Amino acid sequence: MSEEEKKIETQEETIPVEEVNTDPKEEKKEHKDAKKELKEEKKKLELYEKQLDDLKVKLLEAQKKAEDYQAKFEAADKQADDWKNKYFQAFADMSNTRKQVERETADFKKYAKQSLIEEMLPALDGFDMALKNEPKDEIVKKYLQGFVMIHSKFLSVLKDQSVEIINPQKGDDYDPNTMQAFSTVDGEEDNKIADVFTKGYKLFDHLIRPAGVIVTKKKEDNTIPVTDNNAEAATDSSKEESKENA
Repeated sequence: MSEEEKKIETQEETIPVEEVNTDPKEEKKEHKDAKKELKEEKKKLELYEKQLDDLKVKLLEAQKKAEDYQAKFEAADKQADDWKNKYFQAFADMSNTRKQVERETADFKKYAKQSLIEEMLPALDGFDMALKNEPKDEIVKKYLQGFVMIHSKFLSVLKDQSVEIINPQKGDDYDPNTMQAFSTVDGEEDNKIADVFTKGYKLFDHLIRPAGVIVTKKKEDNTIPVTDNNAEAATDSSKEESKENA
């Protein structure tokens, strides 16, 4: 063996070798610690799983509450729409009622004088009858002039109060909307005014009383037209009558 080989062998012998701990107590302790650590990790995992389950339950509860709130919001919106429609309907009804009241009030003011005019009609008819025929006595004529002035004043007041006097004349056409026919007489044409009994009166568009009139009716021609056959029959009839007389 050479000197160099001896040196190498000597160096190998001097290298320290790491000692392996083969103490059974230490191994048992390490195994126990590892088991304990594993158990703690398992508890932590179970705790995390429980917390996760709790979070899932809370999430479901939150979703249910959100759905309930959404349903309530939708119901509230529908109720708000219903109240809005009811408000607009009530507003329209109030507006229509107000317009109707205003219209009825205006009509009441407009036609309030109608009953008074109706009470005056007999007096006006009396004036018309008195003034229809002209008297021959001079004294009566003077009194009549005063009646004419009073009558004219009455008519003027009525016209100022928007009263229309319906006074048809003989020969005018008969108007069933403003006149009432009491009787008919024969005439050359149908539905012509033959005579007037009473005047009519109209307040705005209300007919207080129609004018009382007599209407013509065209007389029917009952004569039989003469023809050759009729003439021959008449001749034969006259000859037979002559023979019987003879």
